[in-house]
Amino acid sequence: MAQANGPDAWTETFLVTIMQKSGTAKDFRALITTYDISGGDKDFTSIANAKGGRIKNFAVQTDYEVTLEGYATQAGNDEGFFDLQFPGTADATNPLSYSVDHDHTQYLLSLMHTTDTSATSAVAASTQDERALRDTFKNGHFTMVNQSFTDGICKFTLKFKSAPFNKAATANVTFESTDGSTTSPLPEITYA
Repeated sequence: MAQANGPDAWTETFLVTIMQKSGTAKDFRALITTYDISGGDKDFTSIANAKGGRIKNFAVQTDYEVTLEGYATQAGNDEGFFDLQFPGTADATNPLSYSVDHDHTQYLLSLMHTTDTSATSAVAASTQDERALRDTFKNGHFTMVNQSFTDGICKFTLKFKSAPFNKAATANVTFESTDGSTTSPLPEITYA
């Protein structure tokens, strides 16, 4: 197999995988239409010294927030979104019902663009010779699931938030890519 040609830009299709900590990876690409990643700012202010110079005062890196938009016809159970925010009351069978709860289950969210049209999971290892771009956020939480019908269609907006580091200062956020060259596939992601 030959190395895939590089696209001019990543467009149209992408993989969206969500996994509860120590849970099973679930594919959400049929429900999600857009994403936007913000945060992670490593800002600073400067303090003037008596000589007229400046001393940098670094602020802590801000949290990452991923806003997802999509369309669902059920409340949850892999075909909707409310069980991501309220997993403590999750139903496995119909009729589905999700009451608000105090649960703060940790999740992994992974987004991947790839030239591999047969790929189905953003957390799986990429295929040899295929190009890929992957953003992964661990130990985060779904902080919002909003529903609207303002455009004549039932649309959902979700917010996922992840700190840049865990308590031990290990990175929660990873940005990866591969040009598909020999021996360069992205590794599988585990989350336990």
